[in-house]
Amino acid sequence: MSNTDIDSKEVLTVRGTLTFKEYKKFSSFHSRRWVIWFTLSTFILFFALSIYFLYNPGDIFSFGEMAAILFVSSTVSVFISGIFFLYAKAVIRIKATREYKSDQLIKKEFIYTFSEEGINQNRGRSINYIEWNEIVFVREYPPMFLLYVSKNKSIVIPRRFFESIEELKLFKQIISENVPSKNNNIT
Repeated sequence: MSNTDIDSKEVLTVRGTLTFKEYKKFSSFHSRRWVIWFTLSTFILFFALSIYFLYNPGDIFSFGEMAAILFVSSTVSVFISGIFFLYAKAVIRIKATREYKSDQLIKKEFIYTFSEEGINQNRGRSINYIEWNEIVFVREYPPMFLLYVSKNKSIVIPRRFFESIEELKLFKQIISENVPSKNNNIT
């Protein structure tokens, strides 16, 4: 892991191997919006259905009866959407486990070199070069950074890849200078 100054341009090189635990966290972060959308949709659907089945428009209801219907509907909806939430999380975990176990390349050491021009990604004998304009957006989470090159494909960089706080600061500086602020949430 080196941090050099070539022609007064900052360059940062970090390396490491992605662990199974980190890959599961990435999958969880990556699918977080989908899980929230799925859970909220389930809640709304079951709330509406339970009110539809419990409420008879021809009947005259008191405030107490309406409150009881709303309470029952919301309780049932929370319970069912909670089950769907746990199901979605389990499916994501199983999918991440299968993907990590089957992908031999993800278990190899990655070497990333960040510079003004872009990102060099080395893995074994494979070398990828990614220009900054190809980065769709950047997300920062406590254990890792996700640099998305498409809506569903990301470069995962755990914080442990950085040997010092100076390297982490340099990384954030390089990202801030090269990825528009509307596309990154680096703090």
